[in-house]
Amino acid sequence: MKKIVACALLAMSLMSAPYKIGQSVSPLSLSDQHGKKVTMKVMPKTLVMAFEKETGATVNEFLLASGKEYLKKNSAGFVADISQMPNFITETFALPKMRKYPHTVLLIRDEEQGLRFPIQEDKITVMKFRGNFLTQIEFVETAAELKAAIEK
Repeated sequence: MKKIVACALLAMSLMSAPYKIGQSVSPLSLSDQHGKKVTMKVMPKTLVMAFEKETGATVNEFLLASGKEYLKKNSAGFVADISQMPNFITETFALPKMRKYPHTVLLIRDEEQGLRFPIQEDKITVMKFRGNFLTQIEFVETAAELKAAIEK
């Protein structure tokens, strides 16, 4: 019985461990800021992720300045993890603001799903893919670093 419990705990911890380089990422299904469900069966070349209000603001300001087609032109996607945000704040303030953006913001609303992605405090996560295989992880702070990471 102890072995079964230990195996179950190990499996649960592995399921919530962040993706690593060389690992295959399962198809990702999220809703955007308008409530539209988006399923990425094949990951984009670049996935930009923000886990905090400040990093999300940096990404959104950069994308607003870069034009509506920037993400598409660079085979990129943007995901914001809002799972830690209180629902009242999300519905009253965050989503109405996000709905004004011309670019798509995919939203992680489930904390467990957010734990699958690598994060560093106060940094934007930029992941590169070949198909569904994670080939590179970079953590950036500024809009200039973000631009360089997306466009390489």
